[in-house]
Amino acid sequence: MGHTVTAAETQPHAPGDGVGGHLLLERVAAGDALAFGNLYDAVVVETYAICLHNLANPSAADKAMVRTWIFIWSHAAALNDQSGSTQSIVLSTAWAVTSQHHTRPL
Repeated sequence: MGHTVTAAETQPHAPGDGVGGHLLLERVAAGDALAFGNLYDAVVVETYAICLHNLANPSAADKAMVRTWIFIWSHAAALNDQSGSTQSIVLSTAWAVTSQHHTRPL
């Protein structure tokens, strides 16, 4: 049975509490594959929607999803230091990855 992601795991910690900014990203940065899976499950639909919107091609969106999630796994410690909710950080990452390959007319 999978872990249910709580609001406490996706919201920033209070300033000055001595730990990283985001519990799930902090755990991913430590190499916790279960936390990575939980984070993925929590925002996969929104992340894919961004990729598909910006690339307008399911195959390209799938590749962008892979690039996005590899980036998140590889850079979780740096992402953990960003402000905002964990969800906003992940979705901003998806926008950044796909903005380089934006193929839809404005």
